[in-house]
Amino acid sequence: MNKEKKNTPIIRFKGFSDDWEQRKLGEVVQIVMGQSPNSENYTDNPNDYILVQGNADMKNNRVVPRVWTTQVTKQAEKGDLILSVRAPVGDIGKTDYDVVLGRGVAAIKGNDYIFQQLGKMKENGYWNRYSTGSTFESINSNDIREALIILPDVKEQQKIGVFFKQLDDTIALHQRKLEQLKRLKQGFLQVLFANDTNVPRMRFAGFTEEWEQRKIGDVFSERSERSGEGELISVTIQSGVVKASELDRRDNSSDNKSNYKKVEIGDIAYNSMRMWQGASGYSPYNGILSPAYTVLTPKEDVYSKFFAYDFKRYDMIQLFKRNSQGLTSDTWNLKFPTLQSVKVMVPSIEEQKKISTLFESFDTNIAFYQLKIEQLKKLKKSFLQKMFI
Repeated sequence: MNKEKKNTPIIRFKGFSDDWEQRKLGEVVQIVMGQSPNSENYTDNPNDYILVQGNADMKNNRVVPRVWTTQVTKQAEKGDLILSVRAPVGDIGKTDYDVVLGRGVAAIKGNDYIFQQLGKMKENGYWNRYSTGSTFESINSNDIREALIILPDVKEQQKIGVFFKQLDDTIALHQRKLEQLKRLKQGFLQVLFANDTNVPRMRFAGFTEEWEQRKIGDVFSERSERSGEGELISVTIQSGVVKASELDRRDNSSDNKSNYKKVEIGDIAYNSMRMWQGASGYSPYNGILSPAYTVLTPKEDVYSKFFAYDFKRYDMIQLFKRNSQGLTSDTWNLKFPTLQSVKVMVPSIEEQKKISTLFESFDTNIAFYQLKIEQLKKLKKSFLQKMFI
């Protein structure tokens, strides 16, 4: 690749030097606007026609079958590009199937270069101009046809398209591996923990003793120390205990933190109003938490990581939901005086550690793929800015 100036991108493949040309999208591609079938013709039968209505039917820039229909209105063919024409406008994906188009999307018969160009337009906010002052963000066929794009010759389009397709395929491969790991982890969460029986469905070799039913108050006590000094941490549903400084959100913590709760490494912290949604986690940090949270400290022969994983299981979250107090879901809360009576199944400390080690391995691999995907997406974004005008 070499660098060019004029009406050309910053980075180009060798052998290309001509200026790029500005064209209207409707001059270079065929566009098919969607038309929704009658709702009574919608089905959940995969043998019917796949219906694409909007960005809810796309994931990672690919159509994901969700709804089917027996009525054919407007269609897109396998390999076509699918553009969202209603809020959020401009989301772009590809279809690996012949599909029926609802009125929330349009089909574009474009190559991989056009696909990447439209993705860059969305990223750069090109379609935002059509939502200014409007109560409902949408674009019509004329907006799409008149959209301005800049094109190299066909051979350079193909070269660029192949390059980004390889990058997209690599990202997609890592995303599939990530999803497989998450599903595998969830599967093991269901079989390696005992519910109402004295033994789980699956065990590691060497463990035969029955699990013991205990109350959470038998294995944890509530930490009551207060402190205004230390790393401010938070608890999220997805990531558990994290440093507040690592969250991409506004800091709403009080200036006076003298009444904040102390947290130590090995504690479990949870959001009292979101425990029924899974907002809990093992703390790898010493720090302080908002008084709205509850902090559990383990008693003797208790490996808290085991319980941190246990508390994330669907069955346990449903148990926390049943024990939460309040008139509506907005006011449900689960304070320690109630939580301590909730019953859990407890194996030996050795089995607690063995099970936890497996899930720590899952978490390490999941974090690796999440980081790799993030790095690849940043790399792609950089290339998009330098290889397109």
